[in-house]
Order: sequence, then structure tokens, then C-alpha cells
Amino acid sequence: MNQASPVLPAPPEAPSQKGAGKTTWMREDSFLEKLWRSPKARYSLGVLLVVIAVGIAGPWLAPHDPTQPFYEALLSEPSADHALGTDSIGRDVLSRLLHGARVTLLVAVMAVSITFFTGTFIGVTSGFVGGAVDLVLMRIMDMLLAIPNIIMAMAIVAILGPSLTNAMIAVGIAGIPKYARLTRGATLTVKASGYVEASRAVGTSHARILLVQIMPNIMSPLLVYTTLQIGIAILDTAALSFIGLGAQPPTPEWGTMLSEGKEYIHDAWWLATFPGLSITIVVFAVNILGDALRDIFDPKAS
Repeated sequence: MNQASPVLPAPPEAPSQKGAGKTTWMREDSFLEKLWRSPKARYSLGVLLVVIAVGIAGPWLAPHDPTQPFYEALLSEPSADHALGTDSIGRDVLSRLLHGARVTLLVAVMAVSITFFTGTFIGVTSGFVGGAVDLVLMRIMDMLLAIPNIIMAMAIVAILGPSLTNAMIAVGIAGIPKYARLTRGATLTVKASGYVEASRAVGTSHARILLVQIMPNIMSPLLVYTTLQIGIAILDTAALSFIGLGAQPPTPEWGTMLSEGKEYIHDAWWLATFPGLSITIVVFAVNILGDALRDIFDPKAS
């Protein structure tokens, strides 16, 4: 009887052509690859990139000076000379809209930066240190959470004085309590994990645990919430400008333009329509992007 031949290991398979030529940041399981595969992320990012490009190039794209009045064309309807019409003192709406994109986006980003850095510091400190520090900080945040964001922002602007800078500061401060709460919860979750306990057992310093193990692992929920917070900041800043507590005339800002257009809503529909539509599109795109990021970081929640 013939002796059975030994089973030899199968030769290694040739690398698949599917992944050939891809760099490290475009691996199939990389963040950018997941982002590109998400239709929601692609479309929302496309819209936001267009708005950012318009905000950067607005002064060069605008056909007229945003503060220049055309007295011969007061409340002029959209036409060849003024594509989106003119306002009550003859200023070109398209030019003001293009300049306002930079102002609106810059204020929103600065306000969210205040929220991000301050809220992250308070939340991480509270969750990591614990004890009396956690108790005091969270009780203060709880008291602030009882006040609606826009009411708190209005109170801060009323104290500091109406201006675009003060509105930015007010919106940033108003968003801190929720951000601090979210950061604290994420910190406590990571702090109680096994690898952090193991690091403590082998004598790893608190600073290294905080910077190397806790901070990188709480970035996912913070990134999602930060994206959503940009939309909230745009709405709150526009609301403050709408009631006269934000950007002051003649600064071209979408909320201010919306406020000016409300008095002519029946006679000059374009004054409120185009700024309102711009705010809606940007906030909608930001929210869709935040939803896409949530799906990427936490597929079970989608």
C-alpha cells in the first residue's frame, strides 16, 4: 500500500490587486477610506469645502463692495447687474453674502474652539482627578446646563456689549457645559478600562496615562460632537445677530442680513431668502457630516 504523502502548507497567496498601489493612509480600513466610502460624508464635505472656498475667495469673487450703496437700485430684484438683488439702501446682496460666508464661518470656528479647549480641559480634569474636584466642577456645569444656550449667550453679550467678537465669546462659553459633561463621561469610561488599570499597576505616571491612553481614546465622540457644535454655533451666532447683539451694521454677516430682510419679507423676498438658505445649507451639511462620522466611529449606532 502506498504511503500517504505528507500535507504540505499551501504557498502564500499573491497580494490582491485590489489593495495594490494604495498608500498607508488609503488602506481599506483607514479613516479616510471609510470617510470616502460614506455618501453622506462625501456630499456634506463637498458642500462644506465649497462654502469654505467661497469664504476664502469671497472678496475676489464679489462683484461689488459689500458696503457700497447703489441709490438708483434700492430694493432691486435679482437682475443681470445684481444677481441676488439689492437691499433697502442699494447694497448688492450677492457681494454681502460672499463676504458674510467668511465672517460666519470664522466666528463659528472660533466659538467652537473656545468650547472645545475649555470644555475638554474641564471634563478631562473632572473625570481623571475625581473626588472633590469632580464634584465641584460638575455641580457648576449642572447649574449652567439649566440655562438654555441662547439665553446664556444673550446674557453674556448683554454684559460685554453687542459686537461680533463678544457674540463669538458668548456662544463659545454657552457650549462649554454640555461639552464638559460629554468629555467627563468619555474619560470615566476609558479610565475604568483594563489597560489603564494595568498601566497604573506597573507604575506608569498619571501624565503618561492621560496623554497616551485617555486622550487618544476619547477623541472619537469629541470629534463627532465638535462637528455638530459648529452647526449650533452658526445658528446661535446668527440668532444673536438677528436680534442685534452680534455683528453690527454694516458688517456683512448672514444673521444680520436675515434680520435686515425680515422687515421687507413681503416686498423684497430675496433679502431674507438667500441668507436664510445659506445658513440652512451649511448647518444641514455640518449635521450630515457629524452623522457620517458617528457611523464611522461607532458602526453599531448606525
